[in-house]
Amino acid sequence: MSTETRTRHAARSPETPEDLEPLRRQVSAIIDAILNDTKPDEAPVREQLRHHVADNPGEPEKALLNHLLAISTAVQDEPA
Repeated sequence: MSTETRTRHAARSPETPEDLEPLRRQVSAIIDAILNDTKPDEAPVREQLRHHVADNPGEPEKALLNHLLAISTAVQDEPA
């Protein structure tokens, strides 16, 4: 889903406060940059992000937050 598509979907949502739109556009651009990367070793990270985006339709800020929290927890759990 493109940045524009996510932004339009979020804008149509009746519960979307107007002040969230700039944030949602920025977050959507960040998500797109991550998903458009082609490094093979980062494919699992992109797949995880896709799941978070799918689980939070119209709320890219929640998707990215959940993704970052999941990655943070995974990194903290790795042996040193």
